[in-house]
Amino acid sequence: MIKTMISKSVIGKIKGERLFCGLDIGSRTIKTCLVKYIEEHKPELLGVYEAKTSGFKDSSVSDLAELSECIHATIEGLTQKTGVKLKEVQLGIGGELIVKRFTSTVVPLLEKGSKVIASNDLKKVQTQARLLGMNMEEEIIHDIPQYYRVDDINTAINPLGLLGRKLEIKSLLVLANMTLIRNITKAVNQAGYDVASLFFTSFVSSQVLLDEKLRREGVALIDIGSRVTDILIFKDGLLKYLDNIAFGGDDFTRSIATQLNLTFDLAEDIKKSYAVALSSDIKEDEEILVKKESEYVPIKREVIFHCIDPVINQLVEVILNSLKASNLSDQLNTGIVMVGGGSLLPGLIERIEQSTNLLVRMGKLNCIAKNLNNTAMFSSVIGLAQGGFDKLAVFSMNSNGQEKNFVSRICNHIKEVYQEYF
Repeated sequence: MIKTMISKSVIGKIKGERLFCGLDIGSRTIKTCLVKYIEEHKPELLGVYEAKTSGFKDSSVSDLAELSECIHATIEGLTQKTGVKLKEVQLGIGGELIVKRFTSTVVPLLEKGSKVIASNDLKKVQTQARLLGMNMEEEIIHDIPQYYRVDDINTAINPLGLLGRKLEIKSLLVLANMTLIRNITKAVNQAGYDVASLFFTSFVSSQVLLDEKLRREGVALIDIGSRVTDILIFKDGLLKYLDNIAFGGDDFTRSIATQLNLTFDLAEDIKKSYAVALSSDIKEDEEILVKKESEYVPIKREVIFHCIDPVINQLVEVILNSLKASNLSDQLNTGIVMVGGGSLLPGLIERIEQSTNLLVRMGKLNCIAKNLNNTAMFSSVIGLAQGGFDKLAVFSMNSNGQEKNFVSRICNHIKEVYQEYF
């Protein structure tokens, strides 16, 4: 499990300068970034790079050689931009590739009497819950415990040291098909890079967009990608709800292309440059010129608005339905944070805010990002770099802390055995 927040004392365990590269393979584009960490200093974004995806279609590897070449070219572009040669990446997968599932189980601690719950008991119940919650062909990307319950009466986030006869856990698992993951990893390896860690992009985006206060008081992160919209709800510091909606920015583009008889690529350019979600943002009789075959054809911006307006209504409706289904909509005390390329549509934030009656705003990075205006587009790869750092920080803490001392480990083991039987 990847910890979502790392304290300064833990960060201090990592000495010197560390570099982490995030790699997000999307259906439309491949993004990569390089982030520098120097002990307790705020992380600094050194550079980002983006290229059009090839060899990856319908959420799977369609051409291994083509995808590998695309990955290599993208990371090489980042290398030329930053001057840093890279060997490994923190790989991210999008919402269209993941499956979410709640799992729970109960394990006995003692037949009679009570015992002090030790770390081995936690490992045992966590392992059992994972085995019950996953299928043979799946791989666990994130395992997020929701709560522990001792003897059906004591609910706790951390039950270590409590007395009980049985221990229950409820966890949220984020999983992916093992074959898909292996093929994507093979493409990265064939491009000349190692995969250090694997993460769900929207989840790690939250690490660089949402602070501890937002997570504790209640917030929804809505990540609108090209094909899928991910909705994550945090409360009491934990990810409590996750939904993946098969609806994204491509639906806006497709509607423009179909109704105006344009190619998808041309419709995408028009969407990015001229589409808006509010009719009030359109000047009366405002027109644009669009090249169709050998001539330029005038199209009113109002027509473009009417092409996507029904699609926007559908998106807002599915977001509302998802928030309602979470049973947490009345606990979103800090509102909604938007991210992803689809969220950049002018006026979309206002439309969602009007429909949900919640504060809605664009996500802001918690790292030093010089000359990066497009936070919504690159928060995923920056989050991947952060995820790699967090994982190393936890490992470093375990390696350099008390557990490093052999005598301490023996003492802890003896203590657990004593607690087990006495």
